[in-house]
Amino acid sequence: MNALQRLLSNSILAFIANTVAKVSGSILFIMIGRQIGPAEAGVFNLGVTYYTILLGLSTLGLDELLIREVAPRREKSNQYLNNYLLIRLTSSILVYVGLLLFLQFNLPYSEETKSVLRIMSLAIFPESVFSLCQSYFIAHERQAVPTLAAFVNAVIRLGLGVFLLQNGAGAVTIAWVIPISTLLSLLAFPIPILGLTRRIPQSVSSRFDLRFVYNQLLLTPSFLVIHLFSIVDYQTDTFMISIMLSEEAIGWYGAAQTILLGFWVIPRAIRSALYPLMATYYVHAPDKLDILYEKAFQYSLIFSLPMVVGVFLLAEEIIFLVFGPSFAPAVPVLKWSIWGVVFSFLNVPNARLMLLNNQQRTLSWLTGISTLTNVGLNILLIPRLGIVGAAIARLFASFVLFLTIYLYVRVRIGPDARPWQPLPRAALAVSLMAVTVFFLREMQLIWSVTGGVVVFILSSFVFGVIPAQDWTYWRSLLRKVDFTK
Repeated sequence: MNALQRLLSNSILAFIANTVAKVSGSILFIMIGRQIGPAEAGVFNLGVTYYTILLGLSTLGLDELLIREVAPRREKSNQYLNNYLLIRLTSSILVYVGLLLFLQFNLPYSEETKSVLRIMSLAIFPESVFSLCQSYFIAHERQAVPTLAAFVNAVIRLGLGVFLLQNGAGAVTIAWVIPISTLLSLLAFPIPILGLTRRIPQSVSSRFDLRFVYNQLLLTPSFLVIHLFSIVDYQTDTFMISIMLSEEAIGWYGAAQTILLGFWVIPRAIRSALYPLMATYYVHAPDKLDILYEKAFQYSLIFSLPMVVGVFLLAEEIIFLVFGPSFAPAVPVLKWSIWGVVFSFLNVPNARLMLLNNQQRTLSWLTGISTLTNVGLNILLIPRLGIVGAAIARLFASFVLFLTIYLYVRVRIGPDARPWQPLPRAALAVSLMAVTVFFLREMQLIWSVTGGVVVFILSSFVFGVIPAQDWTYWRSLLRKVDFTK
């Protein structure tokens, strides 16, 4: 199986892993919203926000760093994994203690909300182990194990959550589902790690090495800043809504973000599969890296545009179908927020290229500019426009992040690529799809979606959105893809 075949199979497996994890959480949030109401759903969503921020604080950028370092030197992978685990668990303890101290301040939260924050944030300990093990297998281009672990996590989370809901549990009790499911999913990792260790003999000791840890920590500040800014950038809106508005408003806003989760997982899956391959090419086959960058950018553009336009046109139907009319304020939030998915897709190859060129410090600055833009606009717009203001702030910040990263890559790194070449043809195909969806939107949602998909695919063939030689190559890939790796 060649490199691009591995990329396709790993992308699909990474997508499945990300999807099952996010879908289980989304379904649980939807059920809380429908059965208990927007306020309880808002408390649960705020718990997820705090948990995500704490996880970002404890990460130190080690997930990205592990993939970059291990992908071209797998004979040292256990040294990286074991020492990184110790660092992550130590940082997790520190940030959790910080949360406990923070909650002692006079915050506008009820005791129930504070309990949810404390309980759900316990998940940072098993999640620290989970994410590093996941990065370990991503670096080895072995996505099957993380996919299995994510599936176990999703089944336990959803099953236990549904059981508790049916027995009248509230947000505090249901919050325990998050740390418990993540802890139990760790059982999927030990045996495959031992098997991979036997298959790839290790050239160095995997014991704790203080000098090694110190040298690795010297590499983490820029990675930490990038990851932290990214987390804050995508969580600051919920946090500020919780301070300025009501828990019900958090529930409405969370409803729109829950719909978006199904689209955010795609670029994350592409990133998981693309990064180790780009790292390998960067070290061993730099002549192939520009081609891979170009194709990754172009296909991100082609596949993101129709999804975004379709959701924009059908936002009301989607929200009402999933959550019901009581979540109507989420509709304009979804219409604004969905456009940020395009920028998320296009950031994947550009940001990975910066990291491979050791430009993580610059990337951290650019991410910081986006974050400050988001925070400033939230402060300005939420009091005036409510949750819609938060959505507009996030969209504009996403555009700023994409534009600055893209310009830096094109000017300073300068890959020999034509990333925008398919845009005119793709825009024509998407326009025809949009007209179709617009006229079918009064019918059942399934018919609107089906009609749009069919028109886009046919238009793509007619306008040549994907070149003929690419179609031939994709057919050969699909016949040879191996999902057992």
